[in-house]
Amino acid sequence: MSPASTLSRESAQESILRSADQLFYERGIAGVGMADVRDSAGVSLRRLYSLHPSKSDLVAAWLEDRHQTWMRWFADSVDRQVVDGVEPVRAILGAIEEWATSPGYRGCAFLNAIAETTEIDDRHRAIVADHKRALIQHVSVVVHGAYPSAPEWFASALGVLIDGAVVDSAVFGSLAPIADASSAASTLVDSFT
Repeated sequence: MSPASTLSRESAQESILRSADQLFYERGIAGVGMADVRDSAGVSLRRLYSLHPSKSDLVAAWLEDRHQTWMRWFADSVDRQVVDGVEPVRAILGAIEEWATSPGYRGCAFLNAIAETTEIDDRHRAIVADHKRALIQHVSVVVHGAYPSAPEWFASALGVLIDGAVVDSAVFGSLAPIADASSAASTLVDSFT
């Protein structure tokens, strides 16, 4: 009996999602087959398909899992920086900079996924949209807690700055777009505080 066959359902699922996250983020959805995930996760193809009957199902599960993991990390990073005395809008962009300097950074997995038009469907697009809404909602809570006079549109505008900074930092291999977005956000804050 192989070690893979003795994995519990929960352990197999965790291994599959960790492998899918690494592979889809590094190579893109189109560049990864179910056999690649199987090999990386150390599970049988039968076990993989019993948990995710299609690649589309696996992509949806990966996006949902990535959302939970990334949002938890983002919120913790912003909170940590605010506790350390960083102004909240700068802490939000500081978290993005922290992420952009992490090994293997390839931009936003959700934006990358949405760009793979032949690999995703409406269910995937809905997960990506929900992720972006959750990000803006979290930013809104942080911003309106720190700046009660912030206009309602500010969190959405900050979301646009974040996405632009993430894309440009990945394209140019530079942190300058994140610094520019942080400066722009701070200038906006100055206009209503």
